[in-house]
Amino acid sequence: MNRKKIYPLYLAVIPAVVFTIFFIILSTAGYYYAFTNWSAARTSDLKFVGLENILSIIQSSKVPVAFVNTLIYAGVKTVMVTLLGFVFAYILNRDIRSRTALRTVYFIPSVFSCLVVGLIFSAVFQTRHGTLNNILNLFGIANIQWLGSRGTAVFAISMAEVWRNVGYAIIITLAGMQSVSSDYIEAAMLDGATEWQMFRKITLPLIMPTVNVNILFSLIYGLKMFDLIYVMTGGGPGNATESFGTLMMNEMSAGRYAQSVAVNLVFTLLLIIVSMLYQKFSSRWETVE
Repeated sequence: MNRKKIYPLYLAVIPAVVFTIFFIILSTAGYYYAFTNWSAARTSDLKFVGLENILSIIQSSKVPVAFVNTLIYAGVKTVMVTLLGFVFAYILNRDIRSRTALRTVYFIPSVFSCLVVGLIFSAVFQTRHGTLNNILNLFGIANIQWLGSRGTAVFAISMAEVWRNVGYAIIITLAGMQSVSSDYIEAAMLDGATEWQMFRKITLPLIMPTVNVNILFSLIYGLKMFDLIYVMTGGGPGNATESFGTLMMNEMSAGRYAQSVAVNLVFTLLLIIVSMLYQKFSSRWETVE
């Protein structure tokens, strides 16, 4: 057999084998502990307990709260980040003054770490002397405990996450808009198309692949939210703002190691299902009419 024909086969097989070993087998091997009695009190002589940990997690009162909160965080982030990124990108794509400076300003929050953003918004939503409450006091509105109840705390965390991530959406969407050939726009203008018609029939269909990237990243990273929640509320009050990420951390901190891994396993399956469903339906949006 010709060696020149074998080399391309090796180049294709070797990366696949390396990926399978290091990124699939080794990364999923840890899920075995979800089916054992691993805990802070028992770190050796582990016993296989089947689905006991997974069933206890599913039946726990904490899981429905974490599940709903995770969907809220992901949903609010995806919708708000995508829409705001679209609006600001559309504005920056026009011939306006200080366009470069505005791009920088919009992107600055994305540079901050979650710790910094969490501390900033904790100060904004603080009950006493918080920035938002100080503004409301000027209009005679009493202090609101923004981080003291589930509804307002989830809202505060969601707004902080949107503020931190909208810069990425703006840059990605703007790049997509600038890749649209001016020939299409000029031809449409010659045909008497309005600005709205050009946007709906030309710009939007052509940048849908870019928008889909924004939506997918926002959705996945919204489902994975942990650090911002942990900084602002720690999952509290009680477990009112807990997500799957903070639930895993809290279970681990309590010494329930196997239950923490079980939460991780359930969450991973959720991510896989969401990603597959999104990939299935997003291809329909990329069709240019």
